[in-house]
Amino acid sequence: MPKIRLVRKDGGLLTLDATSFSLNITRSVPVIPIPVLAERMGIDTNTVATDIQIDVILVDDDCAATEFQSRPASCTIDFGAGADTTGGVTQEWFGNTVELADLHNKSFNISSLYQSSSRIIPPIRVLLNTGSSSHSSSGGGSNPTTTVGIQGVTNAASLAGAIKTALDASNYSPTQVATSGATTFASIFTTSVSAGKLATGNSKLTIAQVELGGNGNNSTPIFWTDDDNEDLPKPFHTSFKGGSAHNCKSAGDKLQDLIAYVGNASLMGAVGSVFDLFGSEAGGEGGGFDLSGTYNMSGSLGTDYIVGLQLPYNSLVQKTAVDAVSDGYVTRNLLVITGFNSAESQSSGGNTLPSGVTFDVRDKFTGIRGTVVGMNMSYDAGNNIYEGTITFQPLDFMVGL
Repeated sequence: MPKIRLVRKDGGLLTLDATSFSLNITRSVPVIPIPVLAERMGIDTNTVATDIQIDVILVDDDCAATEFQSRPASCTIDFGAGADTTGGVTQEWFGNTVELADLHNKSFNISSLYQSSSRIIPPIRVLLNTGSSSHSSSGGGSNPTTTVGIQGVTNAASLAGAIKTALDASNYSPTQVATSGATTFASIFTTSVSAGKLATGNSKLTIAQVELGGNGNNSTPIFWTDDDNEDLPKPFHTSFKGGSAHNCKSAGDKLQDLIAYVGNASLMGAVGSVFDLFGSEAGGEGGGFDLSGTYNMSGSLGTDYIVGLQLPYNSLVQKTAVDAVSDGYVTRNLLVITGFNSAESQSSGGNTLPSGVTFDVRDKFTGIRGTVVGMNMSYDAGNNIYEGTITFQPLDFMVGL
């Protein structure tokens, strides 16, 4: 059985050893007594309160197989798929939702580890120009900018390729963008392109930090950062995440992480979606009005905020003939499905994604969206362990400072 995992806003995981948990669901059904007849009438408006209490033990990790190596953070931008998943459907972005002419003078920002850590040097601005096919870069006034000429671009793959080419050649002198003092894009990032979500060629651009460590995790890329007030739909993207020191931790390390995530966590924006009026199914990004990434007030603050929980269980209904599992089970994550959804999609029969699926706050079928609202821990010195209870509050949408 996989372990319970708390998911941070930047995608980082905190794995928990749990002895038990309790799931509490309360429906509010006001009762109106009917005089004389002694009958009772209820009004059920589907008003539900839910919380999950997890009894945990924090122990030292077994570091025998740990390489004790740091890892870089990376982000992705898929120009072939849209970020808006209203109705639980991912739409083609470039060439459908957005045309080439819509992108003129639009810009987005990305931050290197040095930029997000210093909080002095602004992020790199990537400016799109439909009036030219040539690229340029500048760093004057401590404002690193790459201008991408996208004249003649005809599909999502060529758009991703043009941006990659422009970024790889960028030099922001005299503005420093790396801890080493370097001024080039290549000194802080590596780029690659690959197939996107909708199989629209190599439309997905991956940008990885060169400098290693968790300080590279931040909420960029941020769309859009130009002065145009037009609410242009955004491409599907993930923020910089995955940067870390080696992942072997002591019991005390885990407690310190929890104290940081719960005791002084700032969301610095909004995550999740609300008003799912059309329903959705597993893999459909949940439906509703998606506000994830729409409001971000900082490139580095808020990345450690807890936004999800993956709570695995054993399933028989999802087992197929090809599942070679000795104990007869396959594992799934418990889900708290909200909005207008069919009985099948929110039951065990509709829970088709494996427990190891990457959590996506846009997709309510990858885990339980919400945050930690309480923690009580005690220390057992004789066994060098911490024991206690964590209270998780399921929430579909969160906004905060």
